[in-house]
Amino acid sequence: GSLQSNKCKQLTAVPNLFLVETVHSQKIAMALDKAWGSQEHGASKKLQVMVQVNTSGEASKSGVLPSEAPDVVAHVIGTCPHLKFAGLMTIGKPDSSVRPECFQILLDCREAVANRLGLSVQQMDLSMGMSSDWQQAISMGTTSIRIGSAIFGQRAAKVTP
Repeated sequence: GSLQSNKCKQLTAVPNLFLVETVHSQKIAMALDKAWGSQEHGASKKLQVMVQVNTSGEASKSGVLPSEAPDVVAHVIGTCPHLKFAGLMTIGKPDSSVRPECFQILLDCREAVANRLGLSVQQMDLSMGMSSDWQQAISMGTTSIRIGSAIFGQRAAKVTP
């Protein structure tokens, strides 16, 4: 599930927390900023965050719409003094093509954020690609991949009572 604002304080108390990739709203950004700022380390170092973009349009996935990303990034940069914007993240829909559409949407979104906010695209990391599509993600310029199931195996299916 997505990060909930009432869990931000618990999350920011995790030792050695460096980066949160799942900022999917201004509300979550504000909650993380407040929680990080209240921690002992909050005054001395910023928490790096990535804005999660829903590039697939699937209701089951969290993230801002690509058109909303510049506003959320501007909010993080302009009103969250304890956070450092690090880049954009997406969980795309399965696509075995050479250039998955969801990854291209995130590249276009990064360009829109850079143009609107006067940032360099090189200043923004991209987190896209998982165990099944990491090779395509790397070929399209991702700076971070998530390959948990390739290392640890598939998660057990949830059993509902």
